[in-house]
Formats: sequence, C-alpha cells, structure tokens
Amino acid sequence: MKKYILFFVSALLIDIIISNLVFKNTKYWKNSAWEKKWWRVSSSIYHHDILPNIDQIEIWGEKIKQRLITNSIGFRDKEIRKISKINPDNKRILLIGDSFIEGSGLNYKDTLAGQLESYLGSEFEILNSAVGSYSPSIYYKKIKYYIDEGYKFDQALVFLDVSDIYDEMFIKFNEQGNILTYEETKERPFYKKVFYSAGRLLRDNSTVFRFLYILSDRSELIKNYIKLKIKASKELKKSFFETKRDDVMFYRMTHIDRGFWTFNDKKFNEIQEGLSQSEKYLIKLFELLKKNEINSTLIVYPWPTQILYGDEYHEKYWKFFSEQYEINFLSIYDKFKSKDKKDFIFKNFIYGDIHWNLSGTKIVNEAILSSVNF
Repeated sequence: MKKYILFFVSALLIDIIISNLVFKNTKYWKNSAWEKKWWRVSSSIYHHDILPNIDQIEIWGEKIKQRLITNSIGFRDKEIRKISKINPDNKRILLIGDSFIEGSGLNYKDTLAGQLESYLGSEFEILNSAVGSYSPSIYYKKIKYYIDEGYKFDQALVFLDVSDIYDEMFIKFNEQGNILTYEETKERPFYKKVFYSAGRLLRDNSTVFRFLYILSDRSELIKNYIKLKIKASKELKKSFFETKRDDVMFYRMTHIDRGFWTFNDKKFNEIQEGLSQSEKYLIKLFELLKKNEINSTLIVYPWPTQILYGDEYHEKYWKFFSEQYEINFLSIYDKFKSKDKKDFIFKNFIYGDIHWNLSGTKIVNEAILSSVNF
C-alpha cells in the first residue's frame, strides 16, 4: 500500500512540475469558463456589484464573449470615465434592473443603455446601475446608497423582471438592515471548503486533473442536453430522434422554472413571500425617487415563457400596484406578441436563452422612446 501511495504522490508531483513549467505556458491550458470573474464582487450593503473602471472580455453563458466596461462608480458604460455627482449640462437618466438591463450577452452599444444613448443624443447622460441577479430590495439599497452619497438623477426607469419576485425570496438582511452576501447566507462547512479548494488547486496545476475536469464538464453538458431533448420530445409528442436542436433550444428558452409563477396558480402561491418583499421595497424605492424629485416609471416585460403560455399575474399585479401608489407604469407585453410565437422568440432572444438579443432590445428601446416622456 505504501508503495502505491508513494508512486501516486511522486507521479502527481512530477505532473504538477511539468504542468507549471511547460503546459501552463501554452494557449491550450487556458479555460475562460474556469477563470474567476474578479471584477464581480460582493457588496456589504446591497449584496453584489461590479468593480469600477474595469475593461474585461467576459465569457457569458457557454460561448458568448462580451466586452464589459464600467465607469468610476461601477456602472456598465461605453468607456472608462469619471462620473460626477452632479451633471448640470445633461439630463441624467438612471436605469435600474437586472441582467436584462445590464445587457447580458451584448456589447454596450447593443444594450438598452447603449441604444437609448444613441437615440437620445448628447443632451442626455445614461447611467446603467443594473447588474445580473438584482431584485427590488437590491434596487432600493443601491440607489439609496448613491443618492446618500450625493449623486443626482433626473429620471429613473425601473425594470421589474419576472425572476425578481423569485430572487427576492432568498434575500436576507443583517442587524444593520444591509443585505447579506451570498457567502454569508451560504456558508459551507469547513470540510467542503477544503475539498473544493483542493479540487481547484489540482485542476489549475495538474494536467491529469485538468483533463478529468474538462471531461466531466463536457459529459455534464451532453447529459443536460439529452435531458432537455427527452423533455422537449415529450412536450412536442415527437420521438427522441425526430426532435431537432431547435426544438430542444426552444424548450430550454420557454421552460425556466422561475418563470412559471405568472400563469400557474400553485407556483404563484409559492412565491407570496417574494411578492410581498418585492412590493415593500418597490414602495420604498419609488418614495425615495419621489422625495429626491426624480421622475420615475415602473416597466414590465415578458420572458419567452410568458410569450408562449401567457401571463395571469405579473403584468396585472404590477399595473394595479402602480395605480394604487400613483406610479407611472409601462407594460411592453403588447410589443412581444406574435402569431408565430416560436419564430418571434428565436428572432428576438439569444438562442437557447431568455435574454433579449439585439433585435429584442430594439423592441424595448422603441417602446420606451414612444411611451416615456424624456
């Protein structure tokens, strides 16, 4: 047994030495999917954020590369630039939202912020505070932070995503009223920390372990695709082999669990806590905006799921909410209607995903320009 252990340890050491001296210096070693996105950080006040003044090529999803640039306050922007607390020369438009508004999978000029900036011209300054996985309590905490810091805004567009209500159920607060970070709410036992740290260490320094990780990742992708294909074939009443890639990707785009609550009574009942907390922090947010004389609009839009199956709760609920609290309200649901739903979804959303592509973002941009008084 000792001989086997000694052999294993010796082989591993030789592997690590050769990997670091030879293979790490080749382009084949790099794996962007494993690289830590150090620019995406925790926030002790509002959960998470993006670092200021960064310019990075970021892998989004499985293959898409997007260029992510932030300004001096960490908002996504067209270039690294200094943001003053007051801009007397331009009307300042603040965008508040999650990954849709951050512009997942798109370069800045193609995002909603980039398109609005292009259409509105130099008299307006667009500031995009949105970050993926944000929800109403984070919207409120983040905007309050910047207003308390002395930043002035003229108008705010608040985009309420279908997933926000689900995400809000997992937001927790500390004694100071700040939002606990993911690390604070998902504390792992010590042995798990050691296990995962050792795994990453071996993956990043051993050719053998790196190969095993790549094999595991590829196997997982294939396994997940096969699972989706089985579900899609059942949904479409086709045989497994008759089900094409487009069928699988369409099923994936329209069957995200977090989107089911808007038309399924059982799922709707399950998200009542998130709905209540979302309402609470949206009230606080719009009161904050009103107090600081910032004109505001609450905007809702559908996922591919709602386009396909309809929406009994999201749009109606927030329309009534807006009327009740005298908030300007804009629904973009009508702009996402089509007789050929499958074709429309493929044309306006990233293939295999729920986020808008360039064409879908243009629909939102045009709806806002025609409905909001700037």
